[in-house]
Amino acid sequence: MDVTLVYKGKSESCLLNCNASSTDLFDEVRAKFSLADMNLKVLVKGKQIVEGVPLLETPLKAGAKIMVMATGKRDVSEVQSARSDPTIRSFASEDAAAQHHVQQQRADELSEWAHPQDATYRFCRFEPCTWQSFGTRPQSSTPHAFEARNLMLKLAHDPAIVKIMRERQWTVGLLAELDPVDDRLAEKMESGGKRLLGYNTNAGAQIHIRLRTEDLSGFLAYPAIIDTLLHELTHNEFGPHDEQFWACFCQLKADYLRALLSFSSRGDLFGGRSALQLAHAAEEVRDVRMSVLTALERDRQMPAGQLQIGLLDRYLATSTALEGQPGSGTVLGSVPLAGTSGALPPANAPASSALSASERREQQLRALSARGAASSALSTEAAPASAGGPAGSHPVALKVAPIVDHGNRTALNGEGSEEGAMDVTDDDRS
Repeated sequence: MDVTLVYKGKSESCLLNCNASSTDLFDEVRAKFSLADMNLKVLVKGKQIVEGVPLLETPLKAGAKIMVMATGKRDVSEVQSARSDPTIRSFASEDAAAQHHVQQQRADELSEWAHPQDATYRFCRFEPCTWQSFGTRPQSSTPHAFEARNLMLKLAHDPAIVKIMRERQWTVGLLAELDPVDDRLAEKMESGGKRLLGYNTNAGAQIHIRLRTEDLSGFLAYPAIIDTLLHELTHNEFGPHDEQFWACFCQLKADYLRALLSFSSRGDLFGGRSALQLAHAAEEVRDVRMSVLTALERDRQMPAGQLQIGLLDRYLATSTALEGQPGSGTVLGSVPLAGTSGALPPANAPASSALSASERREQQLRALSARGAASSALSTEAAPASAGGPAGSHPVALKVAPIVDHGNRTALNGEGSEEGAMDVTDDDRS
């Protein structure tokens, strides 16, 4: 059969006996291209032909085009005898070093809380901003990226945050610092007269929060950063800023403050200090209800509505009873639970922390549905609380709060939302 040999762009015709061996083919190749002292590789339609086999057992057919590749024997021996450069890491050593770094980070990297995250429900990675991304050179008072990372570790290791993450079964892929200058979303919000404090991407895949002050001279107050983090964590379940979102935010804020108070009441110490001292929350826990409503009004940028006040009071009363605390109608600071019906669940009711995320969401939806009819009957301008009301009650107008969206871009909760979209929290906390 007649075949064509091709080597470095040169073609030669060759006549082979069908009953011959492939060794004859290799001899023809060496003779036609003067490759006597070369190692040969012969390919037919991408398949290699080896020496010493019958041609009938190869894919070689009449009229086939055979590609020839040749390498000097000396070159092959040099490559085989060469040793790897010890100054260059191999791919295997790179993978081993990365795995070792991850294990060390999980085992040894602790914040001033000296309290680790949950093994499953945690912030997986941390990413601070460097001065190159600020858009300006830092001043002598600008905190280093190492300090920003330590602050994010403190947020993640906060035992109250760890408790919330475990109970809600949330895992965040990346907790990153929001660029205070160059972030494109921040620039859009600044043009509208508002400050962007954080955003949540794809229901917890990434959470970016602002850590630094506007002049980059230091960090924002720890309680303010916690409020932003709780806001972004709420987006893990609810994308738009609707009534369900704000009810969940109030629950997280209340859970956070009461967890800190519980740790301090038990006498737990973290690095020799109490949880309230490290979290700078001693003033907030004096009146949890008022602190939550204040955070709600500051975050929502409008007075708290009667619906949210009622939902918060009900949540405080129910969770207080489920935790076995006194159910006398006062919560942490002798604040009366205005707007509650007084009916508490039975003592053997399951704890709210045992509910799954879906069950908790259904519970919130039922509560909202039940109060929807009642809230629609309220006048839009109800009379304010009387002067003879209970001491310490929250001074808010009983106004039905409209459902508004302060700059919310796209829903993130995965239900009817656009995949890969980003939700942006735009607050004006000064």
